[in-house]
Amino acid sequence: MKRREILKYTAYMTGAAVSLPLMSTLISGCKTDTVANAEDFKLNFFTEEEFSLIKELIDTILPKTDSPSASEVGVHKMMDMMVGTTYKEEDLNIYREGFDAFVSYLKLKTEGKKFSKLGQDKRIKILKELDASKEHQSARSAYLELKQQTIAYYLNTEEIGTNFLNYLPVPGEYQGCIDLKEANGKAWAI
Repeated sequence: MKRREILKYTAYMTGAAVSLPLMSTLISGCKTDTVANAEDFKLNFFTEEEFSLIKELIDTILPKTDSPSASEVGVHKMMDMMVGTTYKEEDLNIYREGFDAFVSYLKLKTEGKKFSKLGQDKRIKILKELDASKEHQSARSAYLELKQQTIAYYLNTEEIGTNFLNYLPVPGEYQGCIDLKEANGKAWAI
């Protein structure tokens, strides 16, 4: 994939993640259901087994702490919808190859066991090893892309943006250098 296409997809994904709740409100009148909390969600790209693995992976990347886990805010659903509906055929094939290499790497490292059956420490160890690896480049690239998507979609959810980050839809005066204490000890959502 060329740099220009990567930038284009990043813009699509970020724009869709930000605008999807608004669009669903406009389309459905007053109904505020989004992909993240839709009860009738249907898979667009991943199989049921892969979708379950994605859920485990994103919850390993962003587990529940004092904030919700990635799956609790619907990151896995958003990821499936975005990959399945915005990628071109050629890019879907590239994504599939990388994802399959990543799954093969996980099977090798877990010795055939399900990733979900491993403890959190073992999961983190496997992912950190892949992140630092000079081998398994296709699997590593797929993991890094999944990690990037997880963080981007997580930070763009309404739940995280309004309840766990500072959120000011109509900003006031720009103040470049302020103490973190002045921002309530939180990063800005926008």
